[in-house]
Amino acid sequence: MSSRTTSTTPTPAGNLARIAVLVVIAAVAATAVWLGTRGDDGAADRDGGTEPAAGTSGDSPGGSAGGSGSELLAPESVAAAPAEGVTMPTGSTQTDGYATGFPYTDLGAVALQVELARAQVGLDYDQAATVAQLYSDPADQAVFEQRSRDAVGLRRQQAGVPAEGEVPAPASYAVTPMAYTLEELDTDYYVVNLLSYVTLTDVDGESRDGLYAGTQLVRWVAEPDAANGGDWKVVEGSTADLENLIAQGQPKAVAPETKEFEDAGWIMIDPTGGTSSAEAGESS
Repeated sequence: MSSRTTSTTPTPAGNLARIAVLVVIAAVAATAVWLGTRGDDGAADRDGGTEPAAGTSGDSPGGSAGGSGSELLAPESVAAAPAEGVTMPTGSTQTDGYATGFPYTDLGAVALQVELARAQVGLDYDQAATVAQLYSDPADQAVFEQRSRDAVGLRRQQAGVPAEGEVPAPASYAVTPMAYTLEELDTDYYVVNLLSYVTLTDVDGESRDGLYAGTQLVRWVAEPDAANGGDWKVVEGSTADLENLIAQGQPKAVAPETKEFEDAGWIMIDPTGGTSSAEAGESS
């Protein structure tokens, strides 16, 4: 599939519009739906599961992990996906306790985003920055580190936690990826949308459950010294890429087993297997 980038002649009004688009999509794109509140302060330990696939990236130049052959490729359609959900391939290596070295296939790009979502939880600024640096393109690390710190600041505010310092119990934040969509923009370059179940527990022990849909641009970054010859990384993307995401619209945060879920093209993730980070989902 060819890239969707466009070429336009800038105008003063056009420049303002482009700036507005970049502000709107700063995260790159996200929607959240809160489902309700509970007084269960153990809700953050909940375990659970979960774009139609478009294209593949071929075989890994230096080997693959988490399976072989078709197991490393995303299903070609929602109908072709297993009823129990797609099993994410695992990383072939560990870096500071986090999975890295994902297979050089389209499903490897999804697995990177799943691992990023699972790893970058909690209310700790340093943890979020470390994870952002690990899973982002070196050229974009400063951008993703700042976004991660901003996200932690928002979670702390929502949980009633001081902006700085230790996190008082039982405040916590947990996320479980549930489903994905995938679209190829160019060779080794994808849009990965991820639907996750989240639980935010505040300092009073009141928990809010919700659904969160986030979007990232993921590109294969060659690393000659790496075991797989490189790895998937999240990237900021060009202005044109971001504008196209806004124009196209991204899948909404909707519950599985609903018509809206099917219409959005979400593909379920198998909750019993796949990537896992060190102590993912724990509060910090």
